Amino acid sequence: MKLRYLVCTALLCTLLAACGRNSGTTIAGDNGSIQLRDGVAVIHVTSQPDARVSGDGDLSIDGKPVALTSDQRDLLKQYYVGVYKIRSEGIATGKAGAALAGQAVGSVMSGLAHGDTDKIGKDIQAQAGKVTAQAAAICDGLEQLRAAQDAVATQVAAFRPYATLDKDKVAKCKQGMDEANRSLAGHRT
Repeated sequence: MKLRYLVCTALLCTLLAACGRNSGTTIAGDNGSIQLRDGVAVIHVTSQPDARVSGDGDLSIDGKPVALTSDQRDLLKQYYVGVYKIRSEGIATGKAGAALAGQAVGSVMSGLAHGDTDKIGKDIQAQAGKVTAQAAAICDGLEQLRAAQDAVATQVAAFRPYATLDKDKVAKCKQGMDEANRSLAGHRT
């Protein structure tokens, strides 16, 4: 019943996306988090004051602006775009999850009404593939954000304690996508 877990995952994505619209988007890590709130990326790291990155590439730590060169500011703009992209991909994944949930309910109702229960799984699998493809974009975004983070940390010493997105986080995301794709492939056979 791995398909049941995909449906539950889709519903969870939908709920998370709905929450993210009003309260901000959070990228959680082992040592802290990155939140997109009111157009600003807020980086919270354990035992550090919060850092904030604006869309214009401004960096402040504990409410104090950090002096930056134009090249450093450009790197911080890329970082901000990476956070924003993950937010956008998360919302798109939530919408795809909502579509999956709607399709699942419709397929179950139709399959039961017409006595064609074999069609239910096929319909849901087709939509679930769209959800996993959309979710894969989040993993790609994490990888790009990590590269942007590392570039900023190399050039801006004050940012180094906030560079907590590591290879393991990206690898876990990709591993989860691989497992979801294998699960879908197993249901198609």
